[in-house]
Amino acid sequence: MNKVFSISLASILCVFFTFTTLEAKAEEIQKEDSMLEAYDTIRLNWFNKLTGNPQFNPNDPDMVTYIDDLEQRLTNADQTGHWDTMNKAEDRSYLWEHLQSTTDSSQISTAYGMIRDMARAYSMEGSDLYQNEQLKEDIIGALEWMYENRYNERKSEYGNWWDWEIGTPQILNNIVVLMYDDLPQAHIDQYMKTIDRFVPDPKKRLNNVTETGANLLDKALVVTLRGIIGKNEAKVIQGSDSIENEFLYVDKGEGVYKDGSLVQHTNIAYTGSYGAVWMNRAADMLYLLNDTPWDLTDSTIHHIYDWVSDSFEPLIYQGAMMDMVRGRAISREKERDYQSGRGTVLSILRLSASAPAEKQQLMREMVKEWLENSLHDNVAQGLPIYEIDLVKSLMDDSSIQPRGALVKNQMFAGMARAVHLRPQFGFGVSMFSDRISAFEYGNGENKKGWYTGAGMTFLYNNDLTQYNNDYWPTIDSERLPGTTTDHSKGTLGDWKSYMNPRNWVGGASLEQLYGAAGMDFSLSGLTGSTLQGKKSWFMFDDEIIAVGSDIHSSDNRQVETIIENRQLKDSGDNRFVMNGEEKSKQLGWSEKVDNTKWAHLEGNVANANIGYYFPETSEVSVLREARTGSWNDINDGGSKKSITRNYLSLSIDHGANPKNASYAYVLLPNKSVQETEQYSQNPDVKILRQTANVHAVREDHLGITAANFWTEGETVDFIRSHQPASVLVREEGDELTLSVSDPTHERDKIVIDLGKIGLSVMSQDDTVTVTHMSPYTKVEVDVSKSIGRTHSVKFKYQQDIKVKDMKNLVEQFEKEAEFTNVDVPHALHLHLTAIGQFEEKGAAAKVVKHLEGFQLLLDHYKEDESISNYAYNTLKAAANSY
Repeated sequence: MNKVFSISLASILCVFFTFTTLEAKAEEIQKEDSMLEAYDTIRLNWFNKLTGNPQFNPNDPDMVTYIDDLEQRLTNADQTGHWDTMNKAEDRSYLWEHLQSTTDSSQISTAYGMIRDMARAYSMEGSDLYQNEQLKEDIIGALEWMYENRYNERKSEYGNWWDWEIGTPQILNNIVVLMYDDLPQAHIDQYMKTIDRFVPDPKKRLNNVTETGANLLDKALVVTLRGIIGKNEAKVIQGSDSIENEFLYVDKGEGVYKDGSLVQHTNIAYTGSYGAVWMNRAADMLYLLNDTPWDLTDSTIHHIYDWVSDSFEPLIYQGAMMDMVRGRAISREKERDYQSGRGTVLSILRLSASAPAEKQQLMREMVKEWLENSLHDNVAQGLPIYEIDLVKSLMDDSSIQPRGALVKNQMFAGMARAVHLRPQFGFGVSMFSDRISAFEYGNGENKKGWYTGAGMTFLYNNDLTQYNNDYWPTIDSERLPGTTTDHSKGTLGDWKSYMNPRNWVGGASLEQLYGAAGMDFSLSGLTGSTLQGKKSWFMFDDEIIAVGSDIHSSDNRQVETIIENRQLKDSGDNRFVMNGEEKSKQLGWSEKVDNTKWAHLEGNVANANIGYYFPETSEVSVLREARTGSWNDINDGGSKKSITRNYLSLSIDHGANPKNASYAYVLLPNKSVQETEQYSQNPDVKILRQTANVHAVREDHLGITAANFWTEGETVDFIRSHQPASVLVREEGDELTLSVSDPTHERDKIVIDLGKIGLSVMSQDDTVTVTHMSPYTKVEVDVSKSIGRTHSVKFKYQQDIKVKDMKNLVEQFEKEAEFTNVDVPHALHLHLTAIGQFEEKGAAAKVVKHLEGFQLLLDHYKEDESISNYAYNTLKAAANSY
């Protein structure tokens, strides 16, 4: 009986385990089938993006034009298309006559690009070449020839690594996706093996350089798509995992900073070039892998949605990417500000598809704003079909309204840039420091970039072609607006850093509406010149104040500060007025005008005028000139065709070997001649300090005092800074707001004294401590590891000022040795005691009379320098507020 039972139990267990094993195998097979289906689904999604077949509308003229243009590039009546001119001989030694080099790696990428165009035309349903058998055979043959002769796993790199590890494999992947159903599997395997040879690990270059940023994102896409094509999960995971840390914030070197700065190539401000690629590839990766087994939902890649508003949005003006963050790309003839901007805008639109709902709405609103105000009337023209459909769907969606003009001031301390945006203009400042290079030269690009990061200012307005109309090959590159120059140039070196040995470079923003920027500079690391100085820009509602001081040089070169160098109309006859007198419209005219109080330049289009105001009458040099250059002058790959454009420049001459030279001027965007003249007669701004130690201004209409303290222990009005700092204070009604930053990035703490009493804290950053409110207000700001960002505190005036408060101030200032004559505090104290007695008796008239006497006494002590500026301003403000 026991034996029978044992046999029966064993049989049951055997059947159970057999069933369980079969069930597990079935689940495994089902999972494998699901994975294989996922590979095919992802590949087909990418195919649809490349072709736009699901979106193609034969009645859409832009889509039809795109396909017609593609076909014309391949074959035309003149027999000049890529397909027409391809060498189809069996014993061919090249595919295209102009691409025969075996030392120029760019010819490999170019050839694959031409094959890709052929593959697109073959795969697009609206094309007359769709499924053309002869075209198919020629594509397959061309791919095989390239594999055998130019790009295979046995080859070694020559020329530019980028062609081997990014450019070519990206294009080859796309060709394989387009031709997947027509390619023999053996061919696909060969091509994937080649990609594995040149991109074995997206994090590393073949020469073992560690990849970051845009290059890493490019390679991650290559490896991920290669994994999809080859149905290789390890490669998909390798590609997607490689980018995990690239979306974390950095506090030095390459990467994205919390203030929105985007640095690449170690020390270059590159939001508009490599940053744009970064954005584009992030959109690609999310498009590729969202809602798949390799979904990026939990990845830090989702920081990219914040970067849209923090890093990219402020630097796109009406669809154009600001040139001050495009690096070498400004020298590329076919990659100008609007082309670059449009690519980034479209990336943001594509990215919005995967964004959380609230961010998706904001992203689409900003894109619609840019598209509606673009330089181009037809923003869909020339786009691929997939993107044409995205753009038109957005523009037709009444639930998405344009964002409206962005009003913002933002300091990108991590990359030494500042931007100031108003409804009618945008202003940018490009600086360099001991952390950020002045410019980048490499691959024969950006050969005249010397002063582009040395304080160049950019003014954007309704003249949307200002920097797009062959500006860079024709502008005098040694006389860029905003710069102080001696026309010196250094030695070009590939990927060399051109640093500023000074570290006070940056600024502060007040409520993200107003700002102060500054740069202590020396050209010693840029051009080898001894020229040095200090430059500030104070940005308010309708004016930008530029202040310079401490300008020195000993090289016997002529030094000047360039106020303006504006491209004019083709006729070159824009009206120009100085002090009410219209000046010559003749090209070639120049003049040095003494006692200049104001000037005005007519814009190239409506709403593009610019006014200029000089707080101190200045001698201003003016030049109206035609300038000729070529794109090849600034980029080895550019056209040698001569281009002529007209310019008007304004400058202040500092002479040769200046010592302690200075300048000051105010830019007044969009003001008319009459408005500029009126402003000069009743300006809103005044310069408070312009020394080697402090630059400070006050904007009366806004109630803002802004100061760049270059050294410690300096005072402006009622503000005293114990350390170098950038400071803005606004008094509005019964509120006072203080904003502070450490532009040196080296301080742990900044202490600010405010000569104000009767304050209470309304709000403050967690880095701000108000240590005491009496006898005056003292604020300590923890700026350690803040990388130049702004810290703020807001106060409210609450209590009435009493005589005892002013007595406390006098006693405190005596302790701080703010009086040079020991009799001064005693006299002030006696005067205040008398006022206090009248205050107790309620004798208001006598209080007022003696208070006036107290203020006259203060004025007397200031005149004979018996009282410090800070003590004087604080006591004066307290008396005025009594």
